Amino acid sequence: MLEGVRAKVKPLDELVTIVGELKRQGKRIVFTNGCFDLLHAGHAAYLAQAKSLGDILIVGLNSDSSVRALKGSERPLVPQDDRALLLASLAFVDFVVLFDDLTPHRLIEAIKPDIHVKGGDYTEADLPEASLVRSYGGQVVILPKVEGRSTTELVQRIRKGVAAVPVRSAVGIIPARYASVRFPGKVLALLWGKPIVQHVYERSKQAKTLSDVIVATDDERVKAVVESFGGKCVLTSPEHPSGTDRVAEVARQLDCDVVVNIQGDEPLISPEAIDAAVQPFFSDPTLKMTTLATPIADESEYLNPNVVKVVIDRDGFALYFSRSPLPFFRPKGKMGEVPQFSLPKDVPFRPLRHIGLYAYRREFLLQFAQWAPTDLERSEGLEQLRALEHGVRIKVVITPYRSVGVDTPEDLERLERSRCQES
Repeated sequence: MLEGVRAKVKPLDELVTIVGELKRQGKRIVFTNGCFDLLHAGHAAYLAQAKSLGDILIVGLNSDSSVRALKGSERPLVPQDDRALLLASLAFVDFVVLFDDLTPHRLIEAIKPDIHVKGGDYTEADLPEASLVRSYGGQVVILPKVEGRSTTELVQRIRKGVAAVPVRSAVGIIPARYASVRFPGKVLALLWGKPIVQHVYERSKQAKTLSDVIVATDDERVKAVVESFGGKCVLTSPEHPSGTDRVAEVARQLDCDVVVNIQGDEPLISPEAIDAAVQPFFSDPTLKMTTLATPIADESEYLNPNVVKVVIDRDGFALYFSRSPLPFFRPKGKMGEVPQFSLPKDVPFRPLRHIGLYAYRREFLLQFAQWAPTDLERSEGLEQLRALEHGVRIKVVITPYRSVGVDTPEDLERLERSRCQES
């Protein structure tokens, strides 16, 4: 069996002949390259996705000398023959070819793959070989980064001595205050024959990552209703200034790794959205906090101060949250002294709308709840800015889910009518 694996590692001249025959058979050739100097599960997921784009997957593997030249002599390194054998042992890798160059130009020129694939650490503009691929009619595909699974992150954790501690359990907590200013008792208001809090609870229970769901309230009426439909509920102090403080009080009594703060007035909460917020904790032991965002639909959302905007860095961590239009798209020509906010039709990317669902490492949540409100937090009225002002990175997961909250009786009526219109 091992001989069959070794047979997948080919010198370039032999591989060129094989590729020529495969192309004559109508096979689509997918090519990717890299150091794969510390092979891990993220690589396997990436290569499996690359193979799905065509029929034959060829992996160009940097030799030991080129890895050293690219990444320095201090970088941990598995020897090239072992790396090649490990890659070839993967069922979705068809061939492996070693190369000494710093870039894959020579391999691409010889093989002329139909699709050249790179990971999410790159953009097409970053790839010097992209123009070569396009010159013969090939396609360049950038696959999304596998969160928490990059080699750079792995090396950083090794150097810091951070172990990949598994997440044993995640618990969803629904803060459900009775005394809403605009809509008193809204969590008990009936929607399609059920209290709003019951919709939230039952949909949250469908999330695959949660081991338990608990309602946190300051009112006996809410507790009685939750227990009447079989839900778990904990009474908390009526003095809490925010839902986060209420969630933290309950979390203090729990033995879990991750706590998810689920808004009690979103009856259509998506279980998949909850899972998306929790998932990064399974692969990144350094993560303290996550939240969600979705692309802004139109200019009215972009301009609306009730729609919170977020901008993120290239690794998906929040740079800032604001009620102002964010980012500002500089108009062509001279700018006036008074900014004119608009969403251009040719915008290069969609701004992001923040969704107020948060997941925390339990220990961090308890610390966060002890911090006093910060200047930016008070200015914008956005609690998550407290974390950013303390230097805490917030992972922002992009989701298609668009939150539908109930803030007023009118919101409830619109939601009630929406089902009638569908039926």
